Amino acid sequence: MSTAQLDPETERAARVFLERIKSRFNVAGAILFGSRARRTHRLDSDADIAVIIREPHGKRSAAAIDMAGVAFDVLLETDVLVEALPLWEEELIHPEYFSHPDLIENIRREGIRL
Repeated sequence: MSTAQLDPETERAARVFLERIKSRFNVAGAILFGSRARRTHRLDSDADIAVIIREPHGKRSAAAIDMAGVAFDVLLETDVLVEALPLWEEELIHPEYFSHPDLIENIRREGIRL
């Protein structure tokens, strides 16, 4: 996992998004992955962010819907769509607990800690 510098648009959108969801979830961390982490994005590319949640495992769909609402507000403010993937800490530690363990390995490999 990298700590590389982000472009200003991605950095702003990620910061605004994370500030807003921290009042809704116990966020242990966040990792940018996908084209913006690889720096192969276009102007209209979304920002894929794995949000690491430190609390008992809940329903991913409910967390994702809540985060999508926040992401829409962030899009209106920053012109960058955040595509959030809620992950619980144990899924990051034990990818086999997640339905797509290869995705977690990819996030670990190319991700940028936020």
